[in-house]
Amino acid sequence: QTFMKRWQHVTDAYYDLLTASSEKEVAKRKKEFIKNLAGIDNLLKARSGEFILGESFSYAECMSAPWIQRFYVTLPYFRGINFEDDILSRFDYMSTWMKAVCNRPSCVNSICPESEMIAACKRYYVSFLSPGAMGSY
Repeated sequence: QTFMKRWQHVTDAYYDLLTASSEKEVAKRKKEFIKNLAGIDNLLKARSGEFILGESFSYAECMSAPWIQRFYVTLPYFRGINFEDDILSRFDYMSTWMKAVCNRPSCVNSICPESEMIAACKRYYVSFLSPGAMGSY
């Protein structure tokens, strides 16, 4: 339950980052996104396996997998943020957990195509492209 509450803050901060309308706002919202991810990283310290519940892939991973996949695609495209290098590298546990989630066969087989992720963002909530982001070329 704690994970679910904290994850909601992560997804809210992610949307705030994508809907930012200036570089100043992007910088502020990126900090908030990282702060919320830190809360998840702290939860991950207590686990004894790859997933939230140890070796068992749980509802928490099922719910978070599509979001994690989006972070890797949309943040570089719209914000010029390399999710792995610019964000995950700050954490001790987050990268290992997210890689385990993304490499799970059910997640690999059900991933939304990158072009659809980008199109949905353009259609629904991204109006400002960060200078240097892939989508600004």
